[in-house]
Formats: sequence, C-alpha cells, structure tokens
Amino acid sequence: MSNQAKSVNGDVPLYSSSTPDVPLACELLRSIRPAQSLSPGSTAYSLARHGFWSTTQSEIQPACIFQPESAADVSLALIILQQTRCPFAVKSGGHGRYAGESTVENGVLIDLVRLDQITIAEDSETVVLGPGNRWLSVYAALEPMGLVVVGGRDADVGVGGFLLGGGISFLSSAHGWASDNIEAFEVVLSNGTIRTASATDNPDLYRALRGGGGNFGIVTAFTLKAYPYNGMWGGMRANSWEDTKELLAAFVEYGHNSPQDPRTSLVLNHSAVQGQWTWYNDLEHCDPMDEAPELLKRVMRIPPLLDETKRTSLSALSLGLASHSARGFRNSYWALCTKLDLYMLEFYVDVFVAECSKLNPLEGFDPAGDIQVITSGMLSAMKNKGGNILGLQNTTEPLLLFNPALRWTNPAHDTEIKEMMHRAMKMVEAEAMRRGLQTDFLYMNYASEYQDPLKGYGAEQFKFIEEVASRYDPNGVFQTLRTSGFKLRGAPISEDRKF
Repeated sequence: MSNQAKSVNGDVPLYSSSTPDVPLACELLRSIRPAQSLSPGSTAYSLARHGFWSTTQSEIQPACIFQPESAADVSLALIILQQTRCPFAVKSGGHGRYAGESTVENGVLIDLVRLDQITIAEDSETVVLGPGNRWLSVYAALEPMGLVVVGGRDADVGVGGFLLGGGISFLSSAHGWASDNIEAFEVVLSNGTIRTASATDNPDLYRALRGGGGNFGIVTAFTLKAYPYNGMWGGMRANSWEDTKELLAAFVEYGHNSPQDPRTSLVLNHSAVQGQWTWYNDLEHCDPMDEAPELLKRVMRIPPLLDETKRTSLSALSLGLASHSARGFRNSYWALCTKLDLYMLEFYVDVFVAECSKLNPLEGFDPAGDIQVITSGMLSAMKNKGGNILGLQNTTEPLLLFNPALRWTNPAHDTEIKEMMHRAMKMVEAEAMRRGLQTDFLYMNYASEYQDPLKGYGAEQFKFIEEVASRYDPNGVFQTLRTSGFKLRGAPISEDRKF
C-alpha cells in the first residue's frame, strides 16, 4: 500500500445538493457500478438486508445497498454520497446489537462483504485482511499455514468493527488487543483519497484508528502481525450456580496471577434458562496441551456439570463461542469496567441476577453476560506496541470488564428490558464509585447505544480523536452523513431520548 493519495473523482458526474437526495445517490451508484448495487425487491438485496446477527438491525430498510470490491469503489461511493448529501452506514460483519449500529433507514448501506481478501506476506510476518471477512474464514485460511493473528473469539464476528473497536482475543494477554497488532490500515477518507496509516505514514491517524471506530474514514484493508501457531487447548466448562462463591474467587485469583502464564485465557459466562442460572465458562490456552494449564487448576477443581475442554483448534473454539450467541434475537449489550476486586465482582453478579430475575417470566427473554479481566499483560502490550487511543496507557493493575448480553424475541419487551439493564448498570457504577473502584473506560465493542465509549477514553484521548477527525475529515462527513457507530457527539441515543 502506498501513502500516495488516489481518487476516482473523474468517474462521478458533477452534481451537488444542499439537501439529501437519496434516490439520486442510489441511481448514481446503480449507473456506475450496477453489479455492486442492490435495490429493494431483489433477492440479493433481501439477503444482504437480513444478513445481520441481531433482528433489531435486520428490521431496518436501506434505500439501497452498495457492495464495493475495492478501495476505489469505496472512494466512488463516498464522493457520490457527499454530492447528494445522502446518509449512509458502513457494515463489516453485521454483528452489531442495536438498531442502526451498522445499517441505515432510507439511506445507503455500504456493505463491505466483498472486501474479503486474506493475503499472507512472503515472509509470513504479516497478513492483510479485508474488512468483509469473518474470523472463522481468517482462521481457516491461516491455520494450515501454521499462522495465527490476534483476532476475534466468535467465528461469526466481522473483522472490521472488531478491529476498530479494540478487539479482545484469546491471545491478548500475550500479545495485546487486536488493534495493538495492526501494523497498517488502508483507509478511504471522506474526500475520496486512499491513504495508508502506519507508525511511519500518517501516524496520528494510525493511533486514532486503533480503537477510535469509524470516525476518520472507511478502512478497506488491515495489515496484522502474524504469529506461529500449532493448535490450542480449551473449550466450554459449565458449573453449578451453587459454586458461584468459589468460582468468583478463583477468577479473581486468575486475574491477579495472569502474568505467570499470559497464554492462558478465562472468561466467565452466566445465563438463565427458565429462571435457572448456570455458569458456562470459556477456558483456553494458546498451545495444544493435553491438560489444563497450572493457572486454571483452581477453576478446574470445581466439579463441572459439563466439561468440553480438550486439545483443539482456534477455528473450533470460535465456532463453539458462536454457537452460544445464535442469530435471530433482539439484543442489547452494555459495557462496564472497574478495578479487579472480589467484592465488586460479587456485587455485580448479585445485582445482575436480581434485576434480570424480575423479568424472567417474559417469554423469550434470555439474560446472560460475560465477565473478563483486562490483564496486566494486555495493558503492557498496549504501551509496548505503539500505543492506542483507549486511554488505558497509565493503568498497570488488572481491571474487571463486565458485558451484560441480553436477548429476547418480542419487540414489545424492548423498553422494559433496556430500562432494567440501565437501572442495574447505574447501581453497579454507584457502588464502584462509592468504594473507589470505578474507571471511566467503556469497551466500544460491548457498549450500548446509551453509552459513550469515546468519552470514556478520557479527556486527553478524546481531544486527540477530535483533532485527528477534524484533520482527516474536515467537513465532518463521518459525523453527519454517517449514521452508524459511535461518533464524537456522544452516545447514539442521548439521555433525553432514552427508552
């Protein structure tokens, strides 16, 4: 990739509008790239429109869908969208939770599904990925070559949004978050130019893209550091709710001792089926072991209801996680982060279970959540690999990361479920603040539409994001015409419009 700016302005008829002209935008795209433009009523449009993980996204109807096959196609689309003042959204894998996170009502959806290149460098040191890939296709291509990248844990998650939001991986304690392992971005700016962002080319943009979301341009290729790979150990292990106290204590111990074996990963998952709460936990090690690593032995001593841990592959592990987050539901995710503390962990679990249990009689309501540690190894890698924009650069002690993940089927329950979760999160936030355990950080890839992860990075980081966005998108295209994702103005749904 070259830092030389390129443009396709000559392909676009001269036209400018001060008011949105959505029909004209769709017509221009159809006339110039007919094979890549999908219109309502066609089978291809229907498949693309419903190709989202959450039904809250599939219910939205774009005026048309454009599927670029190159960075030049993305450049063309951005110029047309600006000339027609047409609102647009950008979709990678479509695993967003809330309505409009990666789609748009009566605008143009830029669906990056055809940008699915996977190119391994000759020296096997790096891999170039298109944002249209999902992680299963990436691992399936790399594993036979004895390679792996720091990528998603769920097979069905798309590459683009995951990487731009930070990205936590099974490999993260050893190598950092996924964004810390991106060596270069190919990004199309709002004026149609195609740039490289790396440690040496546009380094300010490079840093901002490592966790700053889609506020600067549309990324059409990611160059990731590759690592040797020869298999994994791990899987799901279920535990009785009666073992909660010991499990939480073992989890906190793991969090503090993680530096002893940074190739180990542990995530606690709790969910209720017909009011019965159970732990479904994910245990992994980045080597093909025959038994559990020493760091997880305390967890392994708790008698399981089910134990699927074994020597396995990254592809198989990612498929296992995807099977527990099926498509076809309405979904709401939330993010919360505190200092690693056993009392805080127990308090969160008690509040979450108590509040969700009030709604358990609702038909089709399936409350669940993940609890993770942002380990000291992850934090060290953030500093040692060029820096990101997440605002954790001065944090050295491990943190707790909570991810309530609710799903249900009936849209009539949307309001009461989200109100319940908002209330529960405020209770936990207040207790963390009372005990001096609060942090401002919100993980973008888990945040709800009522949260503002960019502000959670801290005032200094947010100011830097604003400056970079102004420098590379001076007309604010990605703050005004782009409707999807988290933007500088605050939460997608403001306080006065909640629920």
